Amino acid sequence: MVNFPVFERVRVTEYGLYVGTADKPGLDHHFVDGVNVIVGINGLGKTTLLNILLRSLSGASDVPGDDALGDKKRRLIPVERNWFRKRVPDDAVNAKVTIWFNLGERHFEVTRSLANLDVLELWVDQQQVPHRRAAELEAVYRDVVQAAAGLSSFDDFVFLLRYVIFYLEDRRSLVWDPAAQGDILGILFGAMGARTHYVELFNDLLSKDSEYRNMHAVVHGRKRKLDKQNSTIEGGQIEMLVKTLDERRSQLKGLAARKNELSRDRDELREQMENRRQEIHEKRSSLAVQLNSFYESFFPSLEGPARYLLAHFEAGVGCLVCGNKGKEVTQRVATKLMMSSCPVCDSLLEDAHSPITDPFAGEDIEAQRLEIAAAEFDLAAMAAPLQSVEEDYSTMSAELVSVTGIIVDLELQLKKLGQTIPAVMAQRDELQQQMLSFEAVLNQLDVERVELAKKFGELAEVIHQEVQAVSSKIEQTFARYISGFLAEQCEIKYSPRYRQLGQRANTEQFPFPHFIPALTSGVHRGGATVREAGQSVSESQKEFIDLAFRMALLALAAPGAPTMLILETPEASLDSVFVPRAADLLRRFATKTGAAHGTRLIASSNVNREEMIPALFGAYPDKQFYGQVVDEQVSEMPETIPPEARESHVLDLIKIAAPTRALDRFRAAYEEERDLAIYPERRAGSEAL
Repeated sequence: MVNFPVFERVRVTEYGLYVGTADKPGLDHHFVDGVNVIVGINGLGKTTLLNILLRSLSGASDVPGDDALGDKKRRLIPVERNWFRKRVPDDAVNAKVTIWFNLGERHFEVTRSLANLDVLELWVDQQQVPHRRAAELEAVYRDVVQAAAGLSSFDDFVFLLRYVIFYLEDRRSLVWDPAAQGDILGILFGAMGARTHYVELFNDLLSKDSEYRNMHAVVHGRKRKLDKQNSTIEGGQIEMLVKTLDERRSQLKGLAARKNELSRDRDELREQMENRRQEIHEKRSSLAVQLNSFYESFFPSLEGPARYLLAHFEAGVGCLVCGNKGKEVTQRVATKLMMSSCPVCDSLLEDAHSPITDPFAGEDIEAQRLEIAAAEFDLAAMAAPLQSVEEDYSTMSAELVSVTGIIVDLELQLKKLGQTIPAVMAQRDELQQQMLSFEAVLNQLDVERVELAKKFGELAEVIHQEVQAVSSKIEQTFARYISGFLAEQCEIKYSPRYRQLGQRANTEQFPFPHFIPALTSGVHRGGATVREAGQSVSESQKEFIDLAFRMALLALAAPGAPTMLILETPEASLDSVFVPRAADLLRRFATKTGAAHGTRLIASSNVNREEMIPALFGAYPDKQFYGQVVDEQVSEMPETIPPEARESHVLDLIKIAAPTRALDRFRAAYEEERDLAIYPERRAGSEAL
């Protein structure tokens, strides 16, 4: 259960706005159970005093903005520390405020400087916190208050002050601010542990969204810069030339690679053919040796040189005299030898005979001839692939030369445009690299956001279910309170809002607790119509619906403990018939019995003839309105505060505030109106006379 602060006493010293009296300088007031009224006129410091009470609790921190929370991060922001200084001529150098208040079972006494809102002294449960620096005392104060309130953070405490407990001149809308509603309902009815993690994830998601959008803007800016660079000179001619140059350089790289590949193929074929030629030569030389031996046995009369020449000729080595290797010459020599004729002079070789050493020598020679013929066939088969490779190599070389010329021409064109190729390329590459890096960061941010969104969605669903479980009680309690302010039928219905976090499109939507008001009117008398926007109701209706909603939340969030509501009374927004009705409603809220005894209403009101002050005391003189505007029986109303007890319920600024010119001039009249407002029975008595 959440505990709410309940003031016991306030003391303001040496602050020029509250001079006090001769026997009691300054402002020192004890708040009592039930109704407490701050009475004054314009300019006496009613609003300032209510703000002093607020800043005594919150310090120099507030919730962000003065409008709808929306997608603002859920964290406190600093306020203007010299706000109170500017209202007095001495800059409030020695001014202090001390407040005594209860928060659950804990009792606090806090003294702050009104010059800068620093904590000067801190007492908790009658024990003084040792004197430290102001910032350290502030930190101790926040920690103890957070724990005593049963909240996940001091930030949530300030949120409750601003959106539930204090209803001041700069009041924050609650009913018509879906974001504020979601937070307050989560604070009051969600599990404390879930709330802590919920706020962290909420803020982290907004940070990720902001980081993503900032990085996206950087990437977009870099892209625009790159596009601008590419299109500034000669209508984008540089980009066209650079792009073409890139393509040609890529082409040149491919051509060079292909040329190298063809060169390797050509060299391999040439090497294979050379190896085959060497093989044929070696085989022919071996054949020539065998033929020489063969001729020696076949033609014994031939001289050695002659046999050697014939053997090499027939072996295919060719003529050793002239070097002729032609097939016709070789065939002619071979024919003559087969006919036992001299291949030179055609004379018959009469002494030729079969070899006596190896009868199969002729067969071996013939086998070697076949091997040589096969090797020559293989060699001839290699000629065509080699020719094809050499032609491709020549074509590739010519194309390489052509592309190189084109590249040189492109480089010259870039130079004519006043650009150096390295500078253009380097700048472009740098921007492109930056874009790649930023895009990688964008992708990482998106991955992190998806993970955070999953966790936040699970917690948001839990809190939605917790609020939905008490939604019918909130609706019923609101209906009871709003009937005291408005004659029109007004109700609220639980309708969670599903919305995304951040400003990026097409992201996940999460459930946020939310109640929507519906209201009848002069033109919609048959039933209540939904009023989703604050502009769809009058300003007074807006104020009272918001106030009734706050009262309902206070009643349900702490049903067995005292609470507190501080407001500037809205009598100016009420017609005369509804003044007693609204006052009785506020009085019923403040007058509690049992465990909730000690609840307090602190309301400021001008001395006027709106009768709000006597109505708050239950002393409204014209009883005829009760039967017309109060739904409950009169007997159910809290008892009228007796005249002798009312002084303790009043903080009289007419008596203790620095007087305005109006008060100096018309003091007697103002004091008379004040007395008649606090003690309307005197008026009734004088009228009876």
